[in-house]
Amino acid sequence: MDTAERQPVFIFKTILRILLGAFFIATAILKLLGLDHFELYIFSFQLFSFVFSTIIARLVIAAELILGFFLIFKILYKPTWWATMLMMVGFTLLLVYVVLFRNDTNCHCMGDLIELNPAWSIVKNLVTIALLLLIRKETTAHFKGWKAVGIVGVLAAFIATFVLFPTDGVYNFFKKSQSSYNEKAFQELMQDSVMTDQTLDTGHYIIGVVASGCKYCKISMEKLSAICERNGVDDSRVLITIWGKDEAAIEKFKEETGSGRFRYVTVTPIQAVEVVNGRFPTYLFVHNHQIVKAADLRQLSEHEVTTFLP
Repeated sequence: MDTAERQPVFIFKTILRILLGAFFIATAILKLLGLDHFELYIFSFQLFSFVFSTIIARLVIAAELILGFFLIFKILYKPTWWATMLMMVGFTLLLVYVVLFRNDTNCHCMGDLIELNPAWSIVKNLVTIALLLLIRKETTAHFKGWKAVGIVGVLAAFIATFVLFPTDGVYNFFKKSQSSYNEKAFQELMQDSVMTDQTLDTGHYIIGVVASGCKYCKISMEKLSAICERNGVDDSRVLITIWGKDEAAIEKFKEETGSGRFRYVTVTPIQAVEVVNGRFPTYLFVHNHQIVKAADLRQLSEHEVTTFLP
């Protein structure tokens, strides 16, 4: 094949390689935008602790950013190509397991903005693998300063995933401590008939204060439900006080968060706002009807929950 005949093939492969690199970067960004749900999805396999799951989620996203960046600029091309291919094959095998043994509606491969079920995600991966095979014979581009460009790409990927989107532990370390509950309002709520009917005896409880239309309340309830399921926590020790526009919205909240195992009590918006000073969600760690501490979405850790509850 002479130069004139090779030129269209070269252009096609160049465009394909750049598009694939951009696709990996795009999927990584979409995962970042829905990072909370991606963390919970990894945690749902119950193979790792929640803290380790958050780290794995960020490492996966960082890997996609780096591989996409390296594909576009042809940096260390052969190792990059093989790493990309192995990652795609590994994800595909995982998705096959999900299709066979789970009933997931969204594998979070494209974040929350684009819902993709595992079966369609397998198709996406197979197409991506086929396209990667078309550009397997490309070679590394040794342009001036390519090492510096590669280092910048790696640093940018880890800054984006671990600095701009810090883990809960890092977030809590730098967050200023604030009083997120009103003790007087809480004691008044505990005397209300909706709470006295729950026959809360002495001991440890977690009482959640959430709103059915609150995005972060839903994420926190998914997190708490997954933590309790993984660790065999006594569900009767969790009581959720919730307010919403109607009963249908509250039932939808339970269904979407998979938290129907817990006891729910419907309260008025005024009661909820007064107890937690308008900060939703808030989880009150209660011992013998006295608040020991309060936690928001980020402070609700697996260690704290399993240490406090039987």
